[in-house]
Amino acid sequence: MNQATQQSQTWTLSKAPLTARATQSRFCVIVACVGGALSLHGAALAQDELGQPAAATTKVADSGGASLEALLQRIDSLERKNKSLDTQVSDLKALEGEKWLSEERAGQIRSVVEDVLADSETRASLRQDAMTAGWNDGFFLASPDGRFKLEVGGFIQPAFMWSNINPTDNDNVDQLANRYGFGSGGFNELIFKGHVFSPAIQFMVKTNFVFNQAVGIAPNSPGGNVQGSDSGQLQLLDAWARINFSDNWSLRFGQYRLPYAREQLVVDQYQMAVSRSIVSRNYGLWYSQGMELQFQGDDTRWNFSVDNGATDNVVGENLKVVGSQPLNSPWSTQQSSFSVNSRIEWKPFGAWDDFNSFTSPVGEQAGMLLGFAYHTQMTTPSSAFDTNSTTQSGKNEWNSATVDGQWNFGGASIFASAYYNYINSNASYLASTLSAPSNANLGYINAYGFTIQPAMYVDPKVEIFSRYEYACWSTSNSNGNGNTQLLGPLLNQGPLNIVTVGLNWYLDGQDLKWTTDFGMNVGSDVGSSYVDTASGWRASGQGEFVFRTRLQLIF
Repeated sequence: MNQATQQSQTWTLSKAPLTARATQSRFCVIVACVGGALSLHGAALAQDELGQPAAATTKVADSGGASLEALLQRIDSLERKNKSLDTQVSDLKALEGEKWLSEERAGQIRSVVEDVLADSETRASLRQDAMTAGWNDGFFLASPDGRFKLEVGGFIQPAFMWSNINPTDNDNVDQLANRYGFGSGGFNELIFKGHVFSPAIQFMVKTNFVFNQAVGIAPNSPGGNVQGSDSGQLQLLDAWARINFSDNWSLRFGQYRLPYAREQLVVDQYQMAVSRSIVSRNYGLWYSQGMELQFQGDDTRWNFSVDNGATDNVVGENLKVVGSQPLNSPWSTQQSSFSVNSRIEWKPFGAWDDFNSFTSPVGEQAGMLLGFAYHTQMTTPSSAFDTNSTTQSGKNEWNSATVDGQWNFGGASIFASAYYNYINSNASYLASTLSAPSNANLGYINAYGFTIQPAMYVDPKVEIFSRYEYACWSTSNSNGNGNTQLLGPLLNQGPLNIVTVGLNWYLDGQDLKWTTDFGMNVGSDVGSSYVDTASGWRASGQGEFVFRTRLQLIF
C-alpha cells in the first residue's frame, strides 16, 4: 500500500510542470490523493470488520496523511513560483508596449493634442467675455478687463412701393393716380451702444438716414418754390446714457422713445409689417428728451419719464394742436411747461425677451404681456417763435392714455392696442408755414383709435399677418375762430379705416427678412390728418391701396 502511494506521488510530481497549468495539476493531485486516502480508510474499515488488528491500519493511515500534507506544501510552493513568473512576463509585455507607444505613436498623439489645444483657444477667444474684438450679434470692441465695450451695428431696408389713389377735388393734394418706385421702406440706421467704466453704465447713439426731398427758395424766381434732392440726411434718434443701480432699478438720461405706446417701443427692425400703423404714428408720442426711471422685476416693469413733451402728430404732421416737437430740438426752443409720462407692464407668463418683437416663432414658449400708459403735458406754442408776442398767446393741455396687449402662442401671436387723447387746444397753428404761425383756438379735441394685428406661421420660416386700424378725431370749435386757412380740408375728413394683409419670410430670422404687404382704406377717405407718405399713404378718396415689399438686412 505504501509503495503504491509513493509511486503515485512520484508520478504526479514528475508530471507537474512549472507553468500556469499548476492549478489544474493541483486539482488532479488532490483528487487522486483524496481518493487514495479514502481507499486506505475503506480498506482499514474492511479489515476491522473482518476481525484483523487495528494497529496496522492506523500506521498506514498516518503514513498516507503525512505524504498528502507534504504534497500540498509542494504544490503551494510551485504556485507561488508560477505567479512570480506571470508577473515578470506581464511587466515585460508592458515595457515593450510603452516602448512601442513612445516610438511609433508619440508623434501622432502630440499632433492631436496640439490640434485640440488650438481649437480650445479659438473657442475661448470667441466668447463675448474673452474677446477684445469680433462679432457676436454685431461687431464689437472691448477691453480685456470688460470695463469698456463698444458695439457697432445697424440695418438697411430697401423697398419697392406702389400707391394708387382716387384723386380728390382738393388742389392742394397729389392728383396723380399711380406712384411707384424703389427707395427706403422704413429706416436705415447705424447703431452704437455699449458700456463704459462698468457694465452698469450703458449708452446708445442711434442715427437714421432720412430719404426726403427739400423745398427751397430760388433767389431769381418770383414764384419762389423749387424742389431739390436732399436725400440721405443723417437724423439723430437715440442719444442717452443709463446707470443701472441694481438688477431692477436704472436711470436713463438723454433722448429716447417715450415709454408709452408698445408699437413705438418695439424697435423699427422688429416690426410686423413694412411700417407701423398710422394710428401709432399719430398717437404714439414717439421721441423726447428727458430723464427716465425704470424698475423691472420678474413679471412687472414700470417706467416714469419727466421730459420736454411728446411729438405732436395727433391730427397730422401739419396742424399742431399741442405744439411740441422735442426730437433734436435745442433746450431754448422747448414749448412744454411740463411733461410727465408713465407706463406699467405686467407679464403673467413668458419671458421678457420674447416681447422684443411682435412675432412668436414656431417652438417658442407661450407668453402674454399687458400694458397701460398715461401722458400729460402743458405747452405754450407761441413762446417758441418770437419774443414780441405777435402770435396769439395761449396754452395747450394734453392728456392721453393707451392700453395694449400681446399674446404669443409659439407659432402664432395677436397684438391689440387702443388710444385716447383729450386736448384743450387754445393755440393751434400750422407747422408748414415759412413765417411765424398764426394761432387759433380749436377748443376741446377728442382723438381716439385702435389697432388689432394677428399673425400665424404657415411654415417655420413663413408668417402671414393682417392688421386693421381705425382713427378719428373731433373738435368743439370747428371754425377755429374764423381761421379757415388753418383748418382747410381737415374740416370735412372722415375717420381712418385701413386693412392690411401680408407675409414675412424669415430667411435668417430677423437678420435677413423679406416683408410684403398690401393695404387698402375702406369706407372713408384718407384725410389730411392721416397722410403718411413715407409709408405709402397719400390723401385720397375711398379705395386707395398701397403695395409694399421690402428686404431687411441687419448687421
